[in-house]
Amino acid sequence: MIEFKDVTKKYDGQTALNNLNLTIHDGELFVLVGPSGSGKTTLLRMINQLVKQTTGTIKIDDQDVTKVDIMELRHQIGYVLQAGALFPNMTVEQNAGIQLEQFNWDVREKHDRICELLDKVGLDSKTFLNRMPSELSGGEAQRVGIVRALASQPKFILMDEPFSALDPLSRRQLQELVVKLHKELSTTIVFVTHDMQEAIKLADRLAVIHNGDLLQLGRPREILANPANDFVAEFFDDSTTRSLFLSQVTKTGFGRLQEDGDEPVTLDDSKTIFDWADLLNQHPRQMIIVDDLILEPQDLVAYMAQIGQVD
Repeated sequence: MIEFKDVTKKYDGQTALNNLNLTIHDGELFVLVGPSGSGKTTLLRMINQLVKQTTGTIKIDDQDVTKVDIMELRHQIGYVLQAGALFPNMTVEQNAGIQLEQFNWDVREKHDRICELLDKVGLDSKTFLNRMPSELSGGEAQRVGIVRALASQPKFILMDEPFSALDPLSRRQLQELVVKLHKELSTTIVFVTHDMQEAIKLADRLAVIHNGDLLQLGRPREILANPANDFVAEFFDDSTTRSLFLSQVTKTGFGRLQEDGDEPVTLDDSKTIFDWADLLNQHPRQMIIVDDLILEPQDLVAYMAQIGQVD
């Protein structure tokens, strides 16, 4: 667990973070979202003490991060930077295993670990092990960066806008990869982005940061349905996020008139497709009624496929 208590950061008298209180639970995929310059990257870098707070306390598993050995702290934290940040004169295997050198892993164990992870992130180890960074696409380089962060089996992974420079297809593929890895490994991931669509897609919970203040904290559907203030509402107000509400599903043409034998559950049109998905997770064949129309489980699949095509 990562805890921030009354944390403030100032640079030359300017406040970057203002008296912030926040808890990130073990096993969460936690997203920090906000516009550029909001303070979210500063917050992320405080976790591994690349940036030190001006006042307040940060604890990892009840240990004050300022009172533990800095190398010991960072050994339990993987870090994925923007654009991969690979060493240009080192092979993929060397880049991916660089932290394992510090732990004195056996050469064979290190090789096997990197091969395992390369295959796990969709890079064939036989093909990519000896490639140089200049031979990789942007998406491939970021996959190697993810392998490097995971190699030593850290408890926490920090990801600082890792996909911001990628094309839309690579970005979408890597978002799906992060969700998949998170489910498989149950590692705590703290992910920074200024893209609200990315935040909604990835987050178990997310925190909205603006001008150094924590404006809202919660699950994506909670924030979409009940934004804390006008800034949060406007930040998430675009064509994609609006389409996540059930009212938009029926307006798009999905749904049918109720027939004899139908046993729908009524959901208000202000609910989101996340509420619908949660219901179907518990009752896979459940029909719902929205705006006097019946929606069936296959309608959700078709609607999400349509959103994917638009994106």
